[in-house]
Amino acid sequence: MKKFFFWLAFAATMTIMFSSCKPDDEIYNPQCKISKIWFFSDSDWDNPNVTFLYDKKGVLDSIRLMDGTVFTFEYNKDKTVSKIFNATPKYTESIEIAYTDRLVDKMVYTVDGVVRKEITFQRDEETSRITKIEENYDKEFYESMTYQNKSALYNTFLGNADETHAWISQVPTKDLIVRCIRTIHYDPGKHKKYDNIDSVREFYPSLNQEIIRTYTYDVESYNPYYGLSFAYAEYAGYYLNNILKETQRVMVNGTQTKYIEYTYDYSGDNFLNKKKYPRRFTKTSSENNIPRNTYILYVK
Repeated sequence: MKKFFFWLAFAATMTIMFSSCKPDDEIYNPQCKISKIWFFSDSDWDNPNVTFLYDKKGVLDSIRLMDGTVFTFEYNKDKTVSKIFNATPKYTESIEIAYTDRLVDKMVYTVDGVVRKEITFQRDEETSRITKIEENYDKEFYESMTYQNKSALYNTFLGNADETHAWISQVPTKDLIVRCIRTIHYDPGKHKKYDNIDSVREFYPSLNQEIIRTYTYDVESYNPYYGLSFAYAEYAGYYLNNILKETQRVMVNGTQTKYIEYTYDYSGDNFLNKKKYPRRFTKTSSENNIPRNTYILYVK
């Protein structure tokens, strides 16, 4: 299945508050709620890739994928998401989310009740910005991932199963747990609590490899996934504005081995309203120069 957050996402899950939330709260409370998402220009308009289902009070109840997969949501009393759950005939999987003062500090991914990935967040005490993220993977589980059994839940919210399988399979050590340490940098001229990320350094100690990502934004338009702190794949929920350009440098033992540039286009009459939530955007990679369109339909 295609990873949907930031193309969805990358796609995106939504948590809606019954009441207004404080600026510090990591609860998604947009002016416009997503209803459906399609990923390609030749999409089957009768069958969206992703459909969001809300209860009578407008709170996200579940997400349904085109293949029939359904993710269900559980909530804490303060309306933060506590768990995202998926059950298949072969396995069950979930993401459990822990908070401190309504800010996410841990996400735990389990399969059949066994922890397979744990993500912990460090924050700046003054601004509450996320400054460092550490991921711990169950190496044996991810080494065994194949196209047939890779997780829809993982691909939707946490990352790309194929990429994760590829890099963990290269790890030469016999350690049972492997790590990725992500350092987040923000534009030093900005002082808001939640702002656009300027760059991310992802370091894989077992491979002595790092990936450095940099971003520029369309500051006039707004990311419909912003505030979805559990939309972790490609950091889809962490940008206030929509990305215009992303660069990715892969370094191994200090030597650059790959450089990729992604461009995003929001041109034309493709914004929903004055808040400029995109109805369509196009992502193009310098690797193949093939545009990929994403279409979004919002709740009326």
